[in-house]
Amino acid sequence: MTTSYSFMLSDLLKKENFDLQRVKLLRHSMNHKRFKVAYDANCVLEYTKMQVPGFYNDVDLVLNFVGDQGTTARLVGCYKPTLVSQPIEAHLFSDKVPQALLAHPQNIYHELIETNDYSDLINRLYIDWGKGTVNWSQRAINDKPIIAIKSVPSLEFKGYEKIVLMYDQLKQIIDNQVTYENWHDALKSVHAIYLITDLTEGRQYVGSAYGADSLFQRWKMYVETKHGNNKRLIKYLTEHPDYYRQFQFSILQVIPKTILQKEVIELENLYKEKLGTRLANGLNEN
Repeated sequence: MTTSYSFMLSDLLKKENFDLQRVKLLRHSMNHKRFKVAYDANCVLEYTKMQVPGFYNDVDLVLNFVGDQGTTARLVGCYKPTLVSQPIEAHLFSDKVPQALLAHPQNIYHELIETNDYSDLINRLYIDWGKGTVNWSQRAINDKPIIAIKSVPSLEFKGYEKIVLMYDQLKQIIDNQVTYENWHDALKSVHAIYLITDLTEGRQYVGSAYGADSLFQRWKMYVETKHGNNKRLIKYLTEHPDYYRQFQFSILQVIPKTILQKEVIELENLYKEKLGTRLANGLNEN
């Protein structure tokens, strides 16, 4: 039985008077090695700028999607091409772009400007790309069903360095994968040295996160247990059972997943020394 959809991507585009033939849809696969490098480095826009000559000819709008489960795709960017293109040179990109992405003999640099068109739907709009997922670049004349527009999260992910979360906020993020999918992806993508501060008494705990799901998995344990199975925190919460609600979670240092576990632990110990969290007023046992 064929599924019938009442809301199509063309409905959104026609509402703003876009010519479907001049709208380019891109669906990047997380199985593509070069794209995965770009995604993990938060360089999706930069990656999208590097394409073959003429790639954005006769295009007024680019809707950039990332492949999700099955044939679904999540909107991650809205861009307008300009007429500017030139050979790829390092100075055209920020330092965060991995050098490996710049070395592609067939590609050139295309200027793309982020636009407010549909920016409110970024990371919220999901479409069904259909069976032709191999065809990662298509014109919007190939219509796509809209299968979900997710609710607006009350907590916006603005970068690792800006994360300051109270326990209840962290629990809200961990417990709601659909609404906070971008948070889940971000917390799983890096190793980190993190800080827990008890705002009731000002005591601090330094920890490290590494492994498959890294920071997400570690902070999920705090949501589930309150103490993360740390000896001194267990004792502390036994004496003060409600103090966990005043626990504030932040990140001291983001670490690439390529680093060795031994090096992560060395960094963790360094921060413990700097902050004195092994002292009587700290919360680290060792």
